[in-house]
Amino acid sequence: MNLDIVCSLKVIYHNYMSVYTNLSAKDVSLLLSKYNIGTLESFQGISDGITNTNYFLNTSKGKYIITIFEDISEIKLKKYLKLMNYFSNNKMCCPEIMFTKSGNILSKVKSKPCSIMEKLSGKTINITNVSLCKSIGTIVGNFHTTGIKFNYKISNNRDIKWVEKNITKIKNHISKEQLDMLNYSSKIFRKIFEMKLPNGVIHSDLFRDNVLAQGDKVTGIIDYYYSFNGPFIYDLAVIINDWCVNKDGSINLMKYNSFLNSYNLERKLTAVEKKHMNNAMIAAGLRFYLSRLVDMIFPKVGEITHIKDPSAFETIVKKRINSA
Repeated sequence: MNLDIVCSLKVIYHNYMSVYTNLSAKDVSLLLSKYNIGTLESFQGISDGITNTNYFLNTSKGKYIITIFEDISEIKLKKYLKLMNYFSNNKMCCPEIMFTKSGNILSKVKSKPCSIMEKLSGKTINITNVSLCKSIGTIVGNFHTTGIKFNYKISNNRDIKWVEKNITKIKNHISKEQLDMLNYSSKIFRKIFEMKLPNGVIHSDLFRDNVLAQGDKVTGIIDYYYSFNGPFIYDLAVIINDWCVNKDGSINLMKYNSFLNSYNLERKLTAVEKKHMNNAMIAAGLRFYLSRLVDMIFPKVGEITHIKDPSAFETIVKKRINSA
């Protein structure tokens, strides 16, 4: 498929919500009957997100989020949800996952696994500033040190095998320049994950739309479904590529220094991590550039979907490669 055609598809899909599973009031009321969190007052589909179906939920006892998992195994899901409750119990700006009356962390709706979690205060971030970068740096530093004691190991769904498989999948739909960039970046990606870098539980998807804030203070971190045990600097690189960049994809040094300085106060970066930070940013940029290309060239069939433009990450990866 030619990318010009793909970009026109993006326009068609962009304004729709990521709701693959439609729920009726009856469906939600039946789901709520399994919990002790009140009766249904209202619910509404959420436009953000790509992989799962999400609904805002208001009950007689409070505000919650329903998440229906479209493509994650229940074994792995339980690890993610336990991780979220682990961080919630450690006061890490993470929503608490509700248990059913029978003590289950997962439930079912329309034969699909789902969870209900508390709705945190704050709004997703559109534009970052130095203060917000400082705030997220402190939280992620604590996140990494606290996560060391989490008892379950979580594997990476977006590892080098995934990278190579998807480059092969799209190689006939992109330009030679794009393919060369993907192949070069994949070598950097492999190197980062084969090195013996400091590692532990990382979020790996801490984009602005997965972070809630009130004013200049971060109040919540959501969407843990790409979390895994991996290099800490990969997590930092994901954040830098989204939070600390100018419009042309270059690094905004004031935001960058604010973020890393505050992180460093909670968990001190090693000399090796500092040396390989740019390579980590290439690896992180590749992961999101590639996934967005795949989603655009091969749109997921669903009720209503939301596709993100890969061009921003193409620019970022180029900038990082040129800085290497």
